Amino acid sequence: MSQQSTSANDNPKAHVHSIPIKELTHEVLWANRTIIAASSAAVVGVLAGYPFDSVKTRMQTQPYDSISACVRHTYKEEGIRGFFRGIVPPLITVSIIKSVSFSVYEKTKRYCKANYPFFNQDSLGSTFVLSTTGGVVTGAFIATLSCPFELIKIQKQLEFLLQASSISTGATVMRPMAENDPRSMRRIVKTVGAAGAGAGTGAGAGPQATSSQPKKISTSSWHSAKEIIKKKGLPGLWSGFGLHFVRDALGTGVYFGGYETTKYLLNQGSGQPAGPLTQFLAGGICGILCWLVVFPIDLVKSLMQKEIMAQRPTYGRTSDCIRDIYKAKGTLGFYRGITVTLVRAFPIHSLNFLVYEQTLLLMRYLSDHTQDQVSL
Repeated sequence: MSQQSTSANDNPKAHVHSIPIKELTHEVLWANRTIIAASSAAVVGVLAGYPFDSVKTRMQTQPYDSISACVRHTYKEEGIRGFFRGIVPPLITVSIIKSVSFSVYEKTKRYCKANYPFFNQDSLGSTFVLSTTGGVVTGAFIATLSCPFELIKIQKQLEFLLQASSISTGATVMRPMAENDPRSMRRIVKTVGAAGAGAGTGAGAGPQATSSQPKKISTSSWHSAKEIIKKKGLPGLWSGFGLHFVRDALGTGVYFGGYETTKYLLNQGSGQPAGPLTQFLAGGICGILCWLVVFPIDLVKSLMQKEIMAQRPTYGRTSDCIRDIYKAKGTLGFYRGITVTLVRAFPIHSLNFLVYEQTLLLMRYLSDHTQDQVSL
């Protein structure tokens, strides 16, 4: 008996308990399935859609005659990099924000189902109200987090266009707008530097008088943030928050409501999990619906946020901006640049939900939770 005890003490393996690595991995994957799926969808969406988003911002804020003119000018002046200017922060922040948004959305739905019997019905009305309510709550919550990042993104996307062209005499000329654009965008501003202030620069001096092209300076997103804080203080990062809040709350409500309602209709209310094609189509349709509703708000927001660093902003109030857009081009003026957005919307949002839902299914398989429901 003593020999057996001694033998057990001499063998260290007899006291080692194996760690259930496989089981732990399964539980970690299952517990974080929403974060993993949302982050995957975010990365795919940003990479595929950012060039379109960049063109959309330029079309909203600059006087391009057409999408092709905008694309040609951007490529000529900035190369391929111009279409991806400022993409790094969205790659990081959109993954975080999308993970939070899907988590808030799922928790809001669970809360509503647990406290209101109406939401437990498998009907079109219940599906629409539940998903729209969850979307509005999610958008309102996310707006506070995403406003600073979107403000910086707009500043980066328009970086070269917002930089004045310095000519050899020290004059700075802002690019004039087309005649049918709002009055304030047609201003030509000239400032004369200390060096060469008396050099022959007439009132009509412009870019044509330039003997050499000025060097365009590219800054980091962090530098843009510091400049905003330096001039406006920390609250400056939330410039335009009111419009941003309305856009996100309304848009996210339409987004999730449109997705789940369309998916329910395409699936004919069968109660069975939707397939990849249904998810793809529902995602594209809800993306288009969302932008049709919120695009005017997004346009005004972009114009207001574009000028936060200007010494003399064109618009003192949001109502001034709205009035000028309507006066210049009527109702259609609020949809300037929407074509590129709609072209982008269907494939990007189709991919967004398809990647999200299929990644959830993958997590269910990898975590050995095949009996659990994971669809939205």
